[in-house]
Amino acid sequence: MQIQAPRTVLAEAAMDTLFLSYADPKLAAEVILGHFTSSPQPQLPCMREDGSYNMVADDGQICGTAPEWGFPLWCCDQLFRRTGDLHWLRRLYPPAAAYLRWWLEHRRDAEGWLVYACSWESGQDVSSRFGPQQTGGTIIQHVRPVDLQASMVQAAEILSHWANLLGNQSVLPDDEALEEKIAAEDEPAIDFRAEAQWWAEVARDFTIKTRLMWRDGWFRDYDSVVGEWSTQQDAMHLAPVFCGAAGWGHIEQLRPFLAQPPMHSSGWAPLSWPPVVMTLVGAASTAQMPLDAAELAYRFIDASYRSTGSRELDEQGGLPGVTREYRRMVTTGKWGTTDYVNAGIEGYCWGALSIHLLLRYLLGLREEEAGKITLAPTLPQALRRIGTTYRVEPVQWGDYVLRIECTVRDAKGCTVRMRCARRGMEDAATGVEYEELPCPGRVQTCEWEGRWGEERTLLLPQLIATSS
Repeated sequence: MQIQAPRTVLAEAAMDTLFLSYADPKLAAEVILGHFTSSPQPQLPCMREDGSYNMVADDGQICGTAPEWGFPLWCCDQLFRRTGDLHWLRRLYPPAAAYLRWWLEHRRDAEGWLVYACSWESGQDVSSRFGPQQTGGTIIQHVRPVDLQASMVQAAEILSHWANLLGNQSVLPDDEALEEKIAAEDEPAIDFRAEAQWWAEVARDFTIKTRLMWRDGWFRDYDSVVGEWSTQQDAMHLAPVFCGAAGWGHIEQLRPFLAQPPMHSSGWAPLSWPPVVMTLVGAASTAQMPLDAAELAYRFIDASYRSTGSRELDEQGGLPGVTREYRRMVTTGKWGTTDYVNAGIEGYCWGALSIHLLLRYLLGLREEEAGKITLAPTLPQALRRIGTTYRVEPVQWGDYVLRIECTVRDAKGCTVRMRCARRGMEDAATGVEYEELPCPGRVQTCEWEGRWGEERTLLLPQLIATSS
């Protein structure tokens, strides 16, 4: 996560490995799996390299980051969808399910609503959403945060999907060894079909809870001590859209805020913190607002690249080429235009969010399932210079390596060129353009013209278009 103060934090680990997976998917999968399986407690508490706990609430509760900060199970699901590795999923499922169960068992109030012990646990340290606090360890269990309820919907639906897959799979040789090891450790056998049904019911319950928090045109937090709904509008209140917990009527009323998000915690610009940015851009995309998602993503990417690619130190002495913890807002030019620049701790890995935003929301590359992708390029207006070609390669994608090229045709659309090779071929193909490679049947290419935001689903490695 960061080299100056090594520690394990679930939110950062999940986001970091998601970004790493575009370059080394095998290592990314190994790292996040190890994060879950090696944790001494099911909530994956934040720990320093010497084994001491990094986040402890004022009342002594040991804390780890919540399922809404960085959406760790969603990040894991993206890795799985690219590979379809059921053996990896079988190893991940027990600690992932234990993590979410821990939140249901230890972080619900008397009426069944999810709460944080303290704001450190939320990842949103000392946020104004949670009322007066002396430190991030101040107890805030009287606040029912709407993004936390929504994240349970998303995470439970993912676990239900995983359990269905694991319950329907044939037993593989590797799984037999794994099951023998589980039996030797006296771990109870998992009824995956029952698990799938149970998690689906959890998702339904928290969908209802999330929607009950819709008040006066906004998803609001609730203070159970004073019995009042929050009047604050926070960027993280848009999480129900990203998590699939909002209804279409809610989304229709939130469209202006998805295009122009509110501040985060009263003092932070909406595109300052990577987990918040991931929430906002994902919410706009879920609401079928691809251009707005692309514009939000581009603002973050542009600021990151300009700072990272600078030829000189920034005013805080930060080194170019090194990711940073967050972006701070600055005012520039005669007319006081607002902009973002890199800030915070150096070497903070989630600062590499730009690569995810670029691939997922500008080029529109999505994982549907192993061997199946969707591509829907949506470049922001600033990049739509006619005749300009943008290319990304090599993108490691499960068993394949992709090259994506997008040429701006006009204001309405582009020409897309795709190349797909099996990963084992890349060393032999280094430095050779695909048109000149031998055995053309093993390296597939395709080209098409489309409108901005128009989706095309392709089967790998053939790059055959499909309607489903």
